[in-house]
Amino acid sequence: MSIYLTLDDANFDDALLQAIDLINAGGIAVVAAEHGYFYVANAFNHEALRQIHILRGDPAYTASQVIIGSSEVLTGLATDYDQEVKALTDAFWPGLLTIQFMTNPGLSWDLGDAGTLSEFAARVPAQRFLRSLALKTGPLAAASAAIFGTGPSREIQFVPAHESSIAIYIDEGALPEGPASSLVHRRTLGKPGGLELIRVGAISLEELQAIVPTLTLLALDEAR
Repeated sequence: MSIYLTLDDANFDDALLQAIDLINAGGIAVVAAEHGYFYVANAFNHEALRQIHILRGDPAYTASQVIIGSSEVLTGLATDYDQEVKALTDAFWPGLLTIQFMTNPGLSWDLGDAGTLSEFAARVPAQRFLRSLALKTGPLAAASAAIFGTGPSREIQFVPAHESSIAIYIDEGALPEGPASSLVHRRTLGKPGGLELIRVGAISLEELQAIVPTLTLLALDEAR
């Protein structure tokens, strides 16, 4: 049976310890991000990730994003964490900026793409509990706790999962509406430079260019 906790300052540390233990044991947690609840699991636990994709009804080869607690983790996960990208992470993490990275070929994970992709999307969230959790567990695979193609679940009671599938629910109440994260990638994987904004969200092109002036917006005809 699932553990259900309503988070507050008094039980924050205890809730964190319980979530860490359950995720390390291969469980799935439902945890708040900035504007919606997420399913999260150890990014290296293949079975837990498979269950997340089943819960969401994801199409085949749908990759989860990766939540990390600190940009320092990227030195072991990515091969292209260079100075330009570091400038972006220093400026906008924690926060609503997602960046795609070239995967370290030594990693033994499958984010849902059956190992077919050479890149992964990562960010450090502003939500304190989720960020604290990732700092303790290591990288978390994360996906919106909602059926594929639908909007985020902003209240935990609307998360579409049977309790038997979830190890722990961390309830932070009703979450505010808000924009998605902005998404940046590298035009040519493995080649320095060429950073592009491919989804405009919480952070504007102008804000990103104030940090990396050469960053461009993906042309609409290329995005089709």
